[in-house]
Amino acid sequence: MNQTGKEHARPSGGAVGRGRTTFGRTVVRVRAATFQVAGLADPFCRGRRWLPTAVAIGTVPFCVSYALGLDGHQLVSAIGLTLVAMSLARQGAGVLGPAAIATAFVAHSVLVIAVAWVDPARAGAVLPMSDWYWDKQYTWITTGQDPEYALSAWVPAHFQLLAAAFVLGVASFGAIAFYQGFFEVDLMNFYNAQLLSASASRPLALVLGWHPWSLLRGAGYVLVSFEIVSLALAWISGVPVATRRARLWRWTLGLAFLAADGLVKLVLLEPVRRSLYLNLQ
Repeated sequence: MNQTGKEHARPSGGAVGRGRTTFGRTVVRVRAATFQVAGLADPFCRGRRWLPTAVAIGTVPFCVSYALGLDGHQLVSAIGLTLVAMSLARQGAGVLGPAAIATAFVAHSVLVIAVAWVDPARAGAVLPMSDWYWDKQYTWITTGQDPEYALSAWVPAHFQLLAAAFVLGVASFGAIAFYQGFFEVDLMNFYNAQLLSASASRPLALVLGWHPWSLLRGAGYVLVSFEIVSLALAWISGVPVATRRARLWRWTLGLAFLAADGLVKLVLLEPVRRSLYLNLQ
């Protein structure tokens, strides 16, 4: 009896059981729905269809944005790539998954560099912060000054980026990581396009403009991103879509590329900058 003289009714065992049963059924439904949603892009990923699908995801949204003068292609490409990655993760395609992600980004980069080289003003309008990044990189090339390239800055930044990619990637099945990836890649794409116009040797500018360490980081995040999508799908759906060995292989190779990114940057940062500087017209 409490102080008010009233007794609190306690739920019966049957009520508790029914609550637990309802919760359990909800979990089962959510897991089943997640696995079903992951298969939405299956028709576009069967056999070799993943290849043209990945190319389309990397190019068509940008073409529409460029034609209309409207931003948003990076988000559309990220959503499309998420659906493809989920489909391939659902199928356990541990090699084709990273291949599709890489194909989408490569096709996107080739197109954006070409368009931004020919028409920088209009391309820059649909590539957020691209002008700022080109000015920033040009300053680094000509003066060697860029706080972000200080060892004390980029080492912790890389660890923070990896942690954020994992947490936000799992929460969004990779969509946030892909969106950030397209955003950052486009900064490099616009910078490379302008570097081509400002350089004496265009092949040299293209080879070194996409810095060797940036390519290694990109390769690392291709593997890590697919593994994040696969893990998120397995955890939420309850279906083991990949073996422990496959996951270990992807994590090991992906993290190795990311470690190589740091080592190569440490060794080649100044030689690459000086080569780009001497190549300016």
